[in-house]
Amino acid sequence: MMQEISAYWDKQSAIWREEKQEAWTQPVTQQWGHYFREMLPQLSGNKVLELGTASGYFANILALAGYDVTAADISANMIAEARAVSASLNLQIDYRVMDAQELIFPEQQFDLVFTRLMTWTIPDIKGFYSQCYKVLKPGGLLLNFDGDFGGCQFSQEGHEKYPADIMEEANRIKSQLDISKHQRPARDMEVLQDVGFVRVSADFTEDQVLHLPHGSSGLFELKGYKPLR
Repeated sequence: MMQEISAYWDKQSAIWREEKQEAWTQPVTQQWGHYFREMLPQLSGNKVLELGTASGYFANILALAGYDVTAADISANMIAEARAVSASLNLQIDYRVMDAQELIFPEQQFDLVFTRLMTWTIPDIKGFYSQCYKVLKPGGLLLNFDGDFGGCQFSQEGHEKYPADIMEEANRIKSQLDISKHQRPARDMEVLQDVGFVRVSADFTEDQVLHLPHGSSGLFELKGYKPLR
């Protein structure tokens, strides 16, 4: 299953990088930078792990916002694109090709674990959140932006630059995953609490970040903290 998911993202790597490069000239990049800079003083430190970094768009924003960034993706093609982008920006980011369900890091390494639009493709959501818990320092924050896509069908409309039938492939992968059978973020919140996270919450904060009407982005912001003890 993970090979299928990795191949799915590999096919999109060059186009993903192209689209994110275009975003650098748009207000959305400055809005995200402001969001992460505002968050930094609330954390115990600046070490962040981004999971599902794709072509490194958010990893670079985090680095510019003052974070010490490690970023991972299961797609080797995505990581190759990300390294090239960061090199062009003269930013130092530790990129890794890695399965987010099997993180190869020592325990208690990061103050923040961040991911966006990745957990809908995770076969073992509890395993993923358990790995995030393991690598966070006590008091560390897990921050996940994602959508409740289980009941919808992705369409090729609006994705014409991508490989033919890529949305059909996404639908096929999604239909095989347990998380697609549950309402989100309610299911995520249950799992986070079961894993041990505290102060678990979900909201549509991305709309505030991007100055959009409430609920218009369709993505939830999920937060959970590792207890201090």
